[in-house]
Amino acid sequence: MNKKEAAAFLSCSQKTIDRLIRAGELSATLQKGKTRDVVILDDAGLARYKEQREQPKLHMPSLMKADHSESYRSDPPAAAQSLIVQTQTKLNKSGQAPEIGSIEHLAEAMRSQAEANQSLAEVQKTAVLQNKPMLNLHEAALVSGLSITSLEKAVRAGTLKTFAGARGSKVIRRKDLDQFIDELKSE
Repeated sequence: MNKKEAAAFLSCSQKTIDRLIRAGELSATLQKGKTRDVVILDDAGLARYKEQREQPKLHMPSLMKADHSESYRSDPPAAAQSLIVQTQTKLNKSGQAPEIGSIEHLAEAMRSQAEANQSLAEVQKTAVLQNKPMLNLHEAALVSGLSITSLEKAVRAGTLKTFAGARGSKVIRRKDLDQFIDELKSE
């Protein structure tokens, strides 16, 4: 298969095929063409490379030893082990204990921890905004629970006052936003 066909087979560019050949990931030979030499790639090698590339990979650098020579697949670190134990009951709804230390279980525990961290960050951000006297439209939307579009409509209608902020941005005084929300609640 020539370079163009190989690129179509792997869904990449011909330059990528050149890079893979130079890196030694694909084997190629030169054959005499009508006007110039043509690069011919091994079909079996292309199929192997495609299959290898399509397999999902779980990259967890925090689970690597310091010298990065071997991962902790058989013996997870203590922090990961405690995370697995903490989330085991939450993740296991069927009543059967999943294998502690399995990659799938650890990945689910890490996803659960990431979701918890994200919700905590949102709560912290909202708490910081509660004490801010001047808010931009995005912050006002977070604090009020209204969409940015509805706040912009209120500004255009004149029911919500804005002031010129830095670099031409619009800022809303906190007390004006609270007053606007109270008016919405009373309607």
